[in-house]
Amino acid sequence: MENPNRTFSIQGIAWSRKNEYVPIHSEASLTDIVVRVKEEVEGWGGSCVFEMENTSKESRQLKVFFLIEWLACKEDGVGVLSLSKDTFWNYSGKNVAITNIVSCAESVKKTIYPLNLKGLKLWKKSLTNGSLYYYPITNGSHMMVYMLDFSFKPFEVKHGKIYAIEGAMEEEVSNLSDRIKNGLAFPGEK
Repeated sequence: MENPNRTFSIQGIAWSRKNEYVPIHSEASLTDIVVRVKEEVEGWGGSCVFEMENTSKESRQLKVFFLIEWLACKEDGVGVLSLSKDTFWNYSGKNVAITNIVSCAESVKKTIYPLNLKGLKLWKKSLTNGSLYYYPITNGSHMMVYMLDFSFKPFEVKHGKIYAIEGAMEEEVSNLSDRIKNGLAFPGEK
């Protein structure tokens, strides 16, 4: 059942070297790796917590795409990826949104695709090749994409979280993002 308070849509897609991909809804099993995701609606936006577990005695690799759409973004929207952080900035009307990630992936790549024919073609190429095409800024409706590469030792478990915050003031949204990221990176410290 769809939550009416939802401000972001976050979807995970696992990709294998055989050019196969599997949407991840809550739990998926992929060649000895079990992936669990849980999307949560927060008062400030939304988040997606993920856990990946290698259930084999062998080392494994996995590539996962996470797609984030800000549902309030309209034709006047602008999306920009930060060059220095794993952050996306979005502006639409009088609102601003920020998307960020905390993960233990070996590499994190990001891009932003417009939700038009060109962007959908680029996304289709990404799914085919398992790579992202650099698109740093777009206007109108768009989706933000993270690509995470994971290497697993036997029986290793990895965790992470993607979160998206919506607000009216850029500074407040940025400060909340920093507090959330620090809280996730250092959970024992307050």
